[in-house]
Amino acid sequence: MTEGRTFIRPLATRSIVVDVVWAVVAALAFLAPVDLELEHASILAVVAAAGAIAVRRISPSVAMLLVVTLGFVQVAGGERPSLVDLAIFVVIGTSAIVGTRAEVVLSGLLAFVAGVGATLYLTVTGFRFAVLVNGPRDQAFLAMAAPAAALLAVWAGGLAVRAFRSRDRESERRAHAEEARSRAEAVATEAEATATRAIDVAESERIRAAIARDVHDVVGHSLAVIIAQADSVPFLADEARVREVSATIASTARSSLMEVRQVLGQIDGTGDSGPATLDEIVQGIRDAGVPVEHAVRGGPRPFGHDAGTAARRVLQEMLTNALRHGAPGMPVTVRETWRSADLVLEVENVVGSGATGGSGRGVDGMRSRLAALDGSFDAAVLDDVFVARARIPIDIPGGTR
Repeated sequence: MTEGRTFIRPLATRSIVVDVVWAVVAALAFLAPVDLELEHASILAVVAAAGAIAVRRISPSVAMLLVVTLGFVQVAGGERPSLVDLAIFVVIGTSAIVGTRAEVVLSGLLAFVAGVGATLYLTVTGFRFAVLVNGPRDQAFLAMAAPAAALLAVWAGGLAVRAFRSRDRESERRAHAEEARSRAEAVATEAEATATRAIDVAESERIRAAIARDVHDVVGHSLAVIIAQADSVPFLADEARVREVSATIASTARSSLMEVRQVLGQIDGTGDSGPATLDEIVQGIRDAGVPVEHAVRGGPRPFGHDAGTAARRVLQEMLTNALRHGAPGMPVTVRETWRSADLVLEVENVVGSGATGGSGRGVDGMRSRLAALDGSFDAAVLDDVFVARARIPIDIPGGTR
């Protein structure tokens, strides 16, 4: 779509009808007998003028060509000025308003050439005009410049209307752009809010899962120790030993309760989720009456918070599984291997005859916890020995072993 005609294209059908009606009205006016001391135009001149009016907005170039044809018809037929010449003014003004840049320039040239041509033609063929031209110098100048000045004035007026319409269209485009920008900002804000809500929900779910996993590890480990201690009571003949086991059960229960409170304190930031050290966890199993062979290779180093918590929780869970499913009275082997970038924990125990597969929640929890740290966990039964192996990357130190 060419520049300058954008605003009439959506109304093209209505414009054609309106322009044709105006052309018919103009043709009837050109042919009607009027007493204006103007000669009647020929049929060919009327057709050219009416045609130019009819197509002036659809195709300004064709309209200007018909106006040039009108001029040749009048000169060739020796016709005097008549109402059909109004078509020249209409076409030049309309071309300046709705034409392309090239058509605007052509309409300006047409206004000048037609004005000069009209002056020359009237000077040669018109007695009254010749009198004006041969009069005083000021009068002659005005008479000779009048046709071109009138046509150029119409052309300039068309340019002014074009500029006003262009400004109005630009204002409308800016308003539409601003409205579109406001809508886009509203959509972006809503999308951002939706994304934030989704992130909040995901974070909430992650926190719930982490807390559930920690509570499972703490309670499961403590209950396993308590059950192991309680199961040994009927076989104890020494009252002092019974008191010692009872004290261990109470201490384990209190420690479990404290750790659960610490885990739940993560919700509002009031608790420290750190469980016991690795050595204390192993010692707690020994206190439950289970023989534990604990071997450490390499030099232990400080853990970061996340890795330290993961290591302690995983060791708790592996020892809990050993207590639950291991053969009674058989030792549990715990190996710590400290390497340059990670810690490897291995727990081995003989599987008891009544051992079950369990729910699998503990194993899945350990895998997911370590996967979040780029660690790994695997477990298998080999020759009635359950072997669990966890690899925990050592992150930036932020806690103690």
